[in-house]
Amino acid sequence: MALARFLGQDLVVALGKLDAGRVLGPWRGTRPQDRRHKMRFSPVLYGEDHAHDHAELCLLLEGRCRFSFEHTGCVLQAGDLVVLPAGLPHAEAYVRPGEGYRLAWWSLNEAEPRLHVTRYARRGGFAMEHLMNLALLPADAREKLAVLRGLAASPRRPDPEVLREAMLSLTLALYRRVLDGGEAQLDTRAQLVRRAADHVRANTGRALTLAEVAQAVHVSPNYLTSLFRAETGTPLGRFILVERVALAQRRLRQPEASVKAVALELGFADPFTFSRAFKRVTGRSPRAWLAKSP
Repeated sequence: MALARFLGQDLVVALGKLDAGRVLGPWRGTRPQDRRHKMRFSPVLYGEDHAHDHAELCLLLEGRCRFSFEHTGCVLQAGDLVVLPAGLPHAEAYVRPGEGYRLAWWSLNEAEPRLHVTRYARRGGFAMEHLMNLALLPADAREKLAVLRGLAASPRRPDPEVLREAMLSLTLALYRRVLDGGEAQLDTRAQLVRRAADHVRANTGRALTLAEVAQAVHVSPNYLTSLFRAETGTPLGRFILVERVALAQRRLRQPEASVKAVALELGFADPFTFSRAFKRVTGRSPRAWLAKSP
């Protein structure tokens, strides 16, 4: 059981080693750029303005990675934990293309708290290994989420013992849940992909970006695009385009519809951009498709 092994071994061991020197955050003297090697950040995955309306904790489990914290880059080492209050801009990237790393992200969203584990490897690129729904845990474990939210929002640096105890309690609760009921009940990757697809289908009538879809399901764009392709076999950008073109086809069949009017209704910049997108999906321009359509 890969998930049980990760929780009971990898994560417990990493959290057990957590000490004050490894806890980084917005407090004076603990910012990542104050304690770790500064390095120019190159946003190869997502921009440095990436932020959430909820707090996150980022634990580097293996390797090294570049990290942007409030638009200042540095290099994290295995064992570092970065506390990210709500609204704080951050991003991650590899130090070198061939150097892998592995991260555990604790997303402390009130409605949908999650723990997701991601990695970068020379072969395979970025991937999401595990995605767990923390809202499924018992009430006493969920109380630890409130503790973590309070620590992340506090103007004072947290007590590492309190931080470690809360994270270990959640990890052990997850571990017990997996042993009792199997991995499937906690693995929410398929649910996340379904929610992303539902958001796309509900908003095909306008221009839609990957970043907006990712924000709607509370993960970063690169994680969502990697996961979406792994689960469905289709790139998320392609899925968005196909859904918009399918809606355009339905609109074009309406009486008195015009290519220009449909293009503008669906948020395309101009009819030329719309026609090019339409042809990418159907192989024909809108007018040629209409001529062949019954």
